[in-house]
Amino acid sequence: MSRAAEECYGRAKPSSAARLARRREVVYDPISMLAQGFFGRLVALTLSSVPLACSVEVGPEHGATETGSTRAVVAVTRSAPAAAPDEARADAFAGFLRTPADADARASLGLAGLGLELPATGECRRGRTDSASPAPLPTRLELLDAGEVTLAAGGSVTTLAPRAFPTITDSIAGVVYTTRDRAAAPLPAGTSYTVATTGGSSLGPLSGEVQAPALLTGVSLGGEPFAGAETLAARHDLAVAWVPGSAGDRVYLELDDAEGSRMCAFADEAGHGVIPAWVVPTAGTAAVTVHRLREAAFNDPGLTRGAVRFDFELSASVTFE
Repeated sequence: MSRAAEECYGRAKPSSAARLARRREVVYDPISMLAQGFFGRLVALTLSSVPLACSVEVGPEHGATETGSTRAVVAVTRSAPAAAPDEARADAFAGFLRTPADADARASLGLAGLGLELPATGECRRGRTDSASPAPLPTRLELLDAGEVTLAAGGSVTTLAPRAFPTITDSIAGVVYTTRDRAAAPLPAGTSYTVATTGGSSLGPLSGEVQAPALLTGVSLGGEPFAGAETLAARHDLAVAWVPGSAGDRVYLELDDAEGSRMCAFADEAGHGVIPAWVVPTAGTAAVTVHRLREAAFNDPGLTRGAVRFDFELSASVTFE
């Protein structure tokens, strides 16, 4: 999130303990989550022009005209404690954005506080980065009414609820769509998803089908099962491993403690990686989260670009000493 947006939201960085506790909260308030940067976390990678390792290559944009571009973004997130993977929570988000022809989508979203960039595969990064030469916001970025929005997967059909986007600038307005709760069963892993809309006042009906990745399994940290890795050596290279996934997907790891946040990204198909010593905390307790990320493209004549992003994560609290 950009500094300007953090000031608008009044967003303070949570402690590692608070971050883990927040993952287990019973109350689900989509509007509050949007205001705290939930929209940015789910959407930014899909919309960013930064190259991503995708399960389906997005390819060149089509449908763009002198009037601008229209992008559909659907994000599905599943999270669970590493020690209790059956206690998974899940949510879904959808947004249908129209930007002016001269607008840079990445810059627009970044300046609006919606930007998040992963390190390049095999690399790590400390904290968040802001653009050195930010582009101006477009005159208007619209989040379009798409009518009824549904996700069908695993025999369940979930209808997303429309929500007014929390305005932080006059340049952005409209509606987004979220799940009404955080039930995991309707949003399974390892199956086909169908996205469909009935169409709204400014956007016709859309549809697309993509495949979700499997859940992370066999995750270890420092040679120990992730669920049991309670204490690890501080400021030493740290091995991370998992059962390899599909080519093109990514696994990324976040460490968040009093020293700040750090992130490393790896190719999912590799099945392992090394967190360098400079990323590993000096001492104390850190929230550690391992994610499997897939971005799958779908085409529809009414869109410049459509994509579904899956982010499946396991988390634990680890003490470094």
